[in-house]
Amino acid sequence: MKNKIHLTIYIVMSGFFLCLDQILKYLARTNSDFSFYIWKNWIGWEYLANPGIAFSLPVPNWLVVLVTPFILLGIILWFFKKSKVVSCQLSVVLILAGALSNYIDRILFGVTIDYFRILTGVINLADVMIVGGVGLLLVKSYKVKK
Repeated sequence: MKNKIHLTIYIVMSGFFLCLDQILKYLARTNSDFSFYIWKNWIGWEYLANPGIAFSLPVPNWLVVLVTPFILLGIILWFFKKSKVVSCQLSVVLILAGALSNYIDRILFGVTIDYFRILTGVINLADVMIVGGVGLLLVKSYKVKK
């Protein structure tokens, strides 16, 4: 029962962040000329229509749109196998929410909308969710192996 409560909280939380990411992407897209920086040109708000995947690697959009549902399905199947582990639940739900938010961009616009300038890159909240989820999985797997 406790696992179901945790899972429900994680899904609601991830849904909130997915919606927040889509709102921020909307604001970035509709105000694409607006930029501001907190520290020089290294940290701030900057619109970028990113045609690449992670780290702006160039992959054709049609391939990303075609392959992403299979990757998401694989993650979901793996999730049900590992769903008893609470930290795995949070990790997978974060990864799925982030991937889904970026996938929505690809379907609607053919690119991923990024808006946070951090040093030399521009990312979005979905990217943070994906990296955070993967980071939690790595920490968990490191602790299990110890």
